Amino acid sequence: MSKVFVYDSTYREVQATIDEIFETLEIDLTGKTTLIKPNALSEREPEQGANTHPSILRAVINSAKKAGASRVMVGDNPGQANYGVIENLFETNGLGEAAGEHLENFGINLVKKNLPSLPEEDLYFPGLLFDVDYVINVPKLKVHPGTGLTAAIKNTFGYLAGAQKAHLHVIAENRRHFESILADVYDLRRPDLNIVDGILAVEGRAGLGTNLRYLNKVLASTSGSAVDILGASILGLDPTNLYHVTYVAEREGIPVDVAKLEVIGDWKAAPDITLPKGFNPGETRPEAAASAGLVESASRKILALSEEECDGCAKCAEECPTDALTMADGLPRMTQELCVSCFACMEVCTMSAMELDPIYPEHPA
Repeated sequence: MSKVFVYDSTYREVQATIDEIFETLEIDLTGKTTLIKPNALSEREPEQGANTHPSILRAVINSAKKAGASRVMVGDNPGQANYGVIENLFETNGLGEAAGEHLENFGINLVKKNLPSLPEEDLYFPGLLFDVDYVINVPKLKVHPGTGLTAAIKNTFGYLAGAQKAHLHVIAENRRHFESILADVYDLRRPDLNIVDGILAVEGRAGLGTNLRYLNKVLASTSGSAVDILGASILGLDPTNLYHVTYVAEREGIPVDVAKLEVIGDWKAAPDITLPKGFNPGETRPEAAASAGLVESASRKILALSEEECDGCAKCAEECPTDALTMADGLPRMTQELCVSCFACMEVCTMSAMELDPIYPEHPA
């Protein structure tokens, strides 16, 4: 569907906006288990614009419940930090308070999947993602130094548990390859509804909360590519230069031309949007796509056990999807070569006995 709905809104008024979206799109969730996937990138406060605003998350939860959902769940896996401690991230950025009892640990009960773009790479995703009846994707509208845009499609990259996202940034052959990975992850479980937080958008240094622009817009569509095409156009980006958008648009049968979309509501391109330093609309992969921080994150898979804290419950070994952890003498032992950096062991440890070692192994060039 190439329809995209545009609403003028503020964070104070957003509940009425989300209610209108559900009514206009005739969203009926009667008896359906529903997962809401925000963009929980970092610990930054709502006014810094790095994450989906808590007001929008709270509004979507309320509307989903009013639409008859049998159960509403909220889940995400963080970007470059807070691996293994998802709940801590939500507590610090305001999304935890908004999610309340609906917050689920999105980093456990993992299942193995392979992507067409990485057929030999075993990747691990939360089983919950494939068990629910309905997925609502609630990203933030931001520019991005590596992909130009981060909105609906790229937000599904948060399906991946632990540091696998950083690892894929590093091993991708070039920008086209990385964005084909994004498209394949989106395709694993396409959201049923996309609601984009464009009230406070991020320009310039994406995600860092240093360049913010109040656009006072909320975008909605059942198509991730359609809503991203409009979002890119609002930010002054040419969507034909955004490979992940064009890949998904082709699969969804959506024209990569905002003039050919059915846009319901008023919009215009925001003037003088600052694009991220290093973004190259050509095929050259910008250095930011595999920055030192990402290499460090992708390499950081040395887990250390505090034997004093461990109670020998074996939950970590039971949860490990690759059997990298086994029990010996009442304690979990690691086979490092089998670790895929999903950090599910940290998520299930109630004793905080499993931690990341501060030493980073050298990453191959």
